[in-house]
Amino acid sequence: MVSLKVISSRQNPFIKHVAELKEKKLRQQEGVFVIEGEKEMLLARANGVILESIIYCPEITPANRKLKNIADIESWLGSAAEKEPLNLVEVTPAVYAKIAYREQSCGLIAVAKMPQRQISELILKSHPLILVIEGVEKPGNLGALLRTADGAGVDAVVICDTAVDLYNPNVIRGSLGAIFTVKVFVLALEEAINYLKSKAVRLIFTSPAAELPYTQVDYTGPTAIVLGSEKEGLPRPWLETEILQVKIPLCGQMDSLNVSCSGAVILYEAQRQRNRPGK
Repeated sequence: MVSLKVISSRQNPFIKHVAELKEKKLRQQEGVFVIEGEKEMLLARANGVILESIIYCPEITPANRKLKNIADIESWLGSAAEKEPLNLVEVTPAVYAKIAYREQSCGLIAVAKMPQRQISELILKSHPLILVIEGVEKPGNLGALLRTADGAGVDAVVICDTAVDLYNPNVIRGSLGAIFTVKVFVLALEEAINYLKSKAVRLIFTSPAAELPYTQVDYTGPTAIVLGSEKEGLPRPWLETEILQVKIPLCGQMDSLNVSCSGAVILYEAQRQRNRPGK
């Protein structure tokens, strides 16, 4: 069921509430977050994320995507039937500017429910490829890694002890919506280690101090690529497991790559090996 309202005041309680969702604490308390952008919104909906409200500004929406009424929104979403009530809110440019995160926006913002995923519900294939992200500090890096995980076809992403809120708007933007297309689980460090051990998954970690080049490793079995913090590396509990350390050779004067670049290099080597004839 879709309901429509028009809001022209920046002081409207609903608009003020959406603006306040920029704060991590409120997002976590209420279990909702904000999605800005057409592609991101459609990917969220296509992958089962429940949209509570869609806010749009006809004056900002691109000419080829003029959403003027409920029928237009339903057509754009691809289905008139919603499992949950959907609030459609039309706003003026001034009101939209108050809640927008991006300087250049397409005029579409949604308030959505945070997906509730349990690692116990994950069904892995016989030779899974898992990306583990430990202690990532920057939303942009996390978003880029999620986008790479989608492109490389990983089976799951496990995020451990990160200071970054998974539903930070910059993570969603950096992932281009891949946060909705990959299976993401947020676990405590020990929980992640125990889960991977229980599934007999081989752990591989990139380290500048390693001796073994990453290209000389077999990634075709059950594998987890573990990426540590650029500042701190991996915490001791990871290093005390049977984790294989590999290096990415560098030709210049830098001693390491950005974590999102390292992740891309290793994940695509894994897929290259997995896609060889006979594998």
